[in-house]
Amino acid sequence: MEEKKGFTESEKQEKLKEIEEKKEKILRENSLDEFEGKNKIWKIVTYFFLALAFVLMVSYSVQTFLQKESLVTQLTNMIGTFILAIFSFFFLFTGFFTNSKKGRIFVLIASFLLSCYGGFHLLVGADIIHLKEEVVVIDFTGKDIKEVVDWAQENGIFIRQVYQNSDYIEAYKVISQNVRVGTPIKKLQKITVTVSEGPNLEKETTIPNMIGWNIDEVIQYVDENHLTNVQIEFDFHEEVKRDIVYSQNIESTIKRNEPLSLKVSWGKEDEFQYVTMVHLIGMDEFHATTWLKRNRISYEIEYGYSDSYDEGIVIQQEDKKGKVLDVTKDAKTTITLARNHQISVPKLNEMDIHAINRWAVDNKIKVVFKETYDEKIAKDKVIESSRLKGDTVEVGETIYITISKGQLRMIKFTTIENFVTWADENGLTYDIDYQFNANVKAGQLISSSHSENQLIKNADTVTLVISQGGTTTVPDFSGMTKTQIEDSCKKANLICEYRYEQNNEVEKNTMIKQSMRAGSEVLENATVTITLSSGSN
Repeated sequence: MEEKKGFTESEKQEKLKEIEEKKEKILRENSLDEFEGKNKIWKIVTYFFLALAFVLMVSYSVQTFLQKESLVTQLTNMIGTFILAIFSFFFLFTGFFTNSKKGRIFVLIASFLLSCYGGFHLLVGADIIHLKEEVVVIDFTGKDIKEVVDWAQENGIFIRQVYQNSDYIEAYKVISQNVRVGTPIKKLQKITVTVSEGPNLEKETTIPNMIGWNIDEVIQYVDENHLTNVQIEFDFHEEVKRDIVYSQNIESTIKRNEPLSLKVSWGKEDEFQYVTMVHLIGMDEFHATTWLKRNRISYEIEYGYSDSYDEGIVIQQEDKKGKVLDVTKDAKTTITLARNHQISVPKLNEMDIHAINRWAVDNKIKVVFKETYDEKIAKDKVIESSRLKGDTVEVGETIYITISKGQLRMIKFTTIENFVTWADENGLTYDIDYQFNANVKAGQLISSSHSENQLIKNADTVTLVISQGGTTTVPDFSGMTKTQIEDSCKKANLICEYRYEQNNEVEKNTMIKQSMRAGSEVLENATVTITLSSGSN
């Protein structure tokens, strides 16, 4: 048979056509035709989201860098966002070389999600999207009570203020709080804060011998020991150097507000002539006048109202800082001390507790709240106040206000101890009677003047009747044996205990005597001691 050496023209055409079809199939499968028709749109969308994800991640990195956070937090965020930005960059190029249809779909989905991530954080960082965080109790320690009241009013929390002397915490700043920092406020209604009212001026301190001290040492001692009634006088002294103490009126233990008088030397009369005025505004009267006297400057004191300075603080001076005075020519100046405005009490019973707190801290008035139940006054409303509308009060004065806790209703209790604890906590007047009752177990409630959830009015006294259990009659155990006695005790609801005593006349295990008189009325389950004969020796 003759070997076939080639293809016919028609066979060649068929082979070429077959190869072309296979080629098209391979191209379709490998997405080489993606710039045609729908595949072109898919690729454009994919590249768009890849580019968008990269731009958003870079923008997010820049935003993180610009945010004002602590150094550690900012550094941590920057590292994290920088890594995400680098990832987005390489992911962008990965998408360029993905040719399979399935690969393009996954790249598109991933780039879309990455874009959403970057966009979301950008919007949050720009405060366009507000994420409400769980509000928790912050640390009030050292904060001004005004800040605490503002925070409480914003979050609907009642701040109860307790005042306490402190040598270390400035007046009207918080010493401590009764709720732990970080506690969620979701179910919190009240926080008690202990507020400083400054040093206790009744506290005693020992005054050392200050003769020979420099005036600066004296001022430091006065400040550190919170002395408030120190009088320092200056005059010339030929034998004592300038600014040195040469006399004091007392050297013993005194209260901080008791008088202490010192004399300090100006030195010799010709030692100084010119003095440059300093800035006295903001000093208290003691420090300002001590500086003036120390520098031989006579002064007059005037008073003016101020909302910016506490009472007794210099708010104005006649001679400004830097002015040179010739003290040999009777230099004299005037200083103005702050005087607080008279404070008129508003109608407190028409204000809520937040408004009262706000008014009090603004005017540096101490408010002591007492809470009690009231049948007519709504919860958190004022029942009574120690000061009425129009009364005049001074800074630092205390006003006592009684706030309603709403209506009080009778609770369900399991033991009398539970009731007593609850009644005492709520200032409730109550009366407890005890009665014998064979049908109610001892210690259990027989009756109550108020049923569960019944309104307890302001003048009500809750009366409880508690069972002491039933009573029983003590049998006459005379002549009974131990077995007979046990049977009688059981029938009478008594507990019998036994002791033995030698007796030659009474048969062994027979009753000699009983601790309770026969026929007497006693509580059920009372214990009767029976003396039995142990017989003769």
